[in-house]
Amino acid sequence: MDQCSELAVSFASRYSVGEQLGQGGSGSVFKGRRISDGLQVAVKIVTKQKRHRYFQSPDGTKTVPAEVALMQMANQPPSCPNIIQLIEWFDEPDRYILVLELPDKCRDLWSYLNLFGGAVKEDIAQKIMLQAVQAASECLKRGVLHRDMKLQNFLINTDTSEVKLIDFGCGDEIDGAGYVCSSGDRKEDPLKRYKASPATAWALGILLYWMVCGCPPFTGMPLYSIPMKPGLSTACHSLISWCLQLKADERPGMEEIRQHACFQ
Repeated sequence: MDQCSELAVSFASRYSVGEQLGQGGSGSVFKGRRISDGLQVAVKIVTKQKRHRYFQSPDGTKTVPAEVALMQMANQPPSCPNIIQLIEWFDEPDRYILVLELPDKCRDLWSYLNLFGGAVKEDIAQKIMLQAVQAASECLKRGVLHRDMKLQNFLINTDTSEVKLIDFGCGDEIDGAGYVCSSGDRKEDPLKRYKASPATAWALGILLYWMVCGCPPFTGMPLYSIPMKPGLSTACHSLISWCLQLKADERPGMEEIRQHACFQ
């Protein structure tokens, strides 16, 4: 079935909606169930607004909401296990609805870190970070800049430690000319203009720092000062510092991050 369901098939005829799981700037997420087979899913409902962007779908056949197009691009085969899967979507007059994979026993990384007092040991952070890098790398390869790789946008299965990247509502198609910072972008990159790969490396550096230090870097500090937690390994310190270089062209690419001594 085409991911944009035919008008004759309504969302309400295929899914039931339960408790709310979360809410953000780009929509509300609920627990849902597919009526035909009982499959548990996440349902994201987004009210249409004038500011919403629209892109061509990957097959070039229609114009769709940007979030839908970016998810379709990120989900192209072979699928990446570290990126949440879009099962199908529905276009309604005043809203669009995403039906998403709902991993078992999952919580976001923010609440996961809180189970450990706000930070985790390096070996745990390394396993999470490698999966985050894999998700980021696959997005970039498929022409997608996620642009919001924060703790709340990674889910982790508390039994298996599998990590999945979610919420493409702030993303964009990769533009070789780069992007001009908006107020929302500045948390990922301190520069006024940025490109996809260096901005992603910056976001991953913040993610790793937060996981091992229990807070974001630069809090109350100038951008050139990165206080490290005592006892942090030289390799972990090195990777964080490399990702958070102020000069974008001095940051590592995704493969350089993956091959770093921190993960050996």
